Amino acid sequence: NKYLVMALAVVLAWLLAGWKGAAITIGAIAVEQTFGEASKEIARRARPSRDLIAVVGNPSGYSFPSTFTTFIAVTFGTVTLLARRSSAKTAPLVMAVAGSMIVIGWGARVALGAHWPSDVVLTTVVCLVWVWAAIRAVRP
Repeated sequence: NKYLVMALAVVLAWLLAGWKGAAITIGAIAVEQTFGEASKEIARRARPSRDLIAVVGNPSGYSFPSTFTTFIAVTFGTVTLLARRSSAKTAPLVMAVAGSMIVIGWGARVALGAHWPSDVVLTTVVCLVWVWAAIRAVRP
């Protein structure tokens, strides 16, 4: 359930960086939920073709940015970036687990044939750059 992941991300952000970390996470999730799907209209990149690879199901719409990846990057990515700046003893473990979730998410989308590898990697980079900028602005 995505709401459970959202709540977990906010709680972890709070534990790692206090109310500012939680606020950044809530803001990032709000932006992703509001504009993630609509942002596909900018690139209009076609999904992988059944003629080229095995595609599971019938994915529709455009492939970039991957809205699943925007969600994973914003939730787990924000926690990873906050943990990177945290002095908490558990920060390295949090970074490893959250970073692993991003990579597992990439694998799932590519293995299903719903996205090209470049879709998920570039989506993550774009999301992490703007989350990193928000963190730097709020927690210099």
